Amino acid sequence: MLGSSIRLTFLVTGLVTGLMMPLWSGSASASEPQSEPQSEPQSGSQSESQAELRGKLIELLSGYEDPPTATALRALGAGVDSELMAIALDSSISLARRASATWSLGYFPSPATRSFLGDRVQDAAGDSQLRRAATWALCNGWGDAALEAIGPALRSSDDQLRNQAVRAVARVGSPAARALLESRLAVESSAMVRDAITASLGERK
Repeated sequence: MLGSSIRLTFLVTGLVTGLMMPLWSGSASASEPQSEPQSEPQSGSQSESQAELRGKLIELLSGYEDPPTATALRALGAGVDSELMAIALDSSISLARRASATWSLGYFPSPATRSFLGDRVQDAAGDSQLRRAATWALCNGWGDAALEAIGPALRSSDDQLRNQAVRAVARVGSPAARALLESRLAVESSAMVRDAITASLGERK
């Protein structure tokens, strides 16, 4: 009798345990998804905010006669520099707006924007208008510190790019900028660019 009673106890215990395990398992798995939906609204909100920022920037970059001011751009808040770089690279956007975005990066000096603009200037296969805008932005945002990065533009075979580079360097107006223009004048072959250099040096006397 004792043996039968023990076997019966084990059997009942095993049965109860077997029935309870799916309940425990189901309870644990049911609690896991509770945290998942929290990330979706956040992601959607960020996406909407980015789309709104891009829309405002595109509107500001539409002015051909009146490029966006530093004040107007900075008033849009954080992330403007990153979005400007994204617009500058977006081939689905008009070239004029991409150039304006590139030019505007001069208002947001940082290692990231400096590297971005330097890459645009050095890209010999890149669009001339974008390279000219990058040249101007570098000088506008970094002054003397940008002169070395302007070198590829001053040595380019593109007369228009060299002319823009000369004007950008002249705007820096420092002794180092003047010395760079004088060294370029000694080897410059384009009459247009030589005139721009001469005029710039004359203004700085």
